[in-house]
Amino acid sequence: MKPETFKDLMRLSHGFEPARILLSAVELDLFSHLSENTTVHQLATRLNLQAGPLTLVLNALVAMGLLDKAGEAYVNRPVVAENLVAGQGYRGHILRHISHCWSAWGDLSGRLQGLEPAEESWSPAPDEVQTRDFILGMENVTRDLAPLVAARLELGSPVTLLDVGGGPGTYAEAFLKEYPTLREVCVFDLPKAAAVGRQNLKNRGMETSVRWLEGDFYETPFGQGFDVVWISQVLHSLDEAGCRMLLAKAFEALEPGGELILHEFLIEDNRTGPLQAALFAVHMLVMTGVGRTYAGGELSVWMGEAGFMDVRVQQVSDDTSVVRGRKPVSR
Repeated sequence: MKPETFKDLMRLSHGFEPARILLSAVELDLFSHLSENTTVHQLATRLNLQAGPLTLVLNALVAMGLLDKAGEAYVNRPVVAENLVAGQGYRGHILRHISHCWSAWGDLSGRLQGLEPAEESWSPAPDEVQTRDFILGMENVTRDLAPLVAARLELGSPVTLLDVGGGPGTYAEAFLKEYPTLREVCVFDLPKAAAVGRQNLKNRGMETSVRWLEGDFYETPFGQGFDVVWISQVLHSLDEAGCRMLLAKAFEALEPGGELILHEFLIEDNRTGPLQAALFAVHMLVMTGVGRTYAGGELSVWMGEAGFMDVRVQQVSDDTSVVRGRKPVSR
C-alpha cells in the first residue's frame, strides 16, 4: 500500500525497528533456547545476558507475533520453531547474513555522495563466519525454490551442466534429482564458498555427485563441453561489463546447441518495480557499489550480442525469472 498520510511515513521510517529486534534475537540464538516455556531470568542466566533489556526485547517479539507469553514464561510461535531453532530445519543463516549487511546499509547516504564505504562488504566476506552465513543463507532461501525451478526449466536430457556461482550446491542437487540423464554437474565458485558447499552436500549425502571447480570467474577458465550453463543470482553483483564478460565465458563453455540460463530477480524496463527488485537494486548498490537488478529486455539484448539465439524470458517462481538462449550449432 502506497503511503498517503504522515502516519504512513512514520511507519515507513520505523521499519528498521522490528527487523533489528529479529536480527539481534537470531544473532544471540534466543529462539534455540525458547522451544519450551522459559522465563527471562532462566534465559538471561543461560546466555549471560542482561535481564532488564532482555525483557523488553522478548515482550516486543511477542508483540511481533514471534513468541507467545504465558505468565512469566516465553515460548516460540510455530513459524519460529520451524525455521529459527538450531537443528536440521534451521534457516537462520540468511538472517545472520542480512544482519552482516546492516552497516553497509548505514552507508547509503555516503554512497549517494560518492564516498567509499567504511569497510569492504561484498562476498567473499572478510572472515569465515560471514562467508559461511552467506553461503548457507543461500541454501536457506533456495531449499524449497531450487526443486521447483529445476522442474519448470524442462531441460530435456542434458548430460553435462555447469553451475556458475553455485555456492551451497542446492541447485546442483536439484538438477541431479530432476534430470537423471546428467552424468556431470560442475559447480564453480570461490574457494571459501566451495568449502562450505562441499560440506553442505556431504551432510546431504551428495558430495560424490558434484565436481567442484574453484576460482575467480574474472580469471579462471570454465572449461568446455557443457550442455547447460546455469548462472543463478550472480549477475546482480556485477556491472554491465562484468555481465557481458560472464556471458562470453558461458558461450565458450557450451557445446554447440547448448543452453545458457540466467536466473535473477528481474526488474521492469522502467526500473520502478516490482518492489522487491527495486529494493534489491539498492541492496546491491550498498553491498557492491556496482551491482543492480537487471531487466529481462537488456539481458536478452546482451545475450543476443554475445551470440546466443532463440533468447526468451520465462518466469519460474513468484519473484524470479530466467533469461535463456542457445549457442548456435554453427556460427
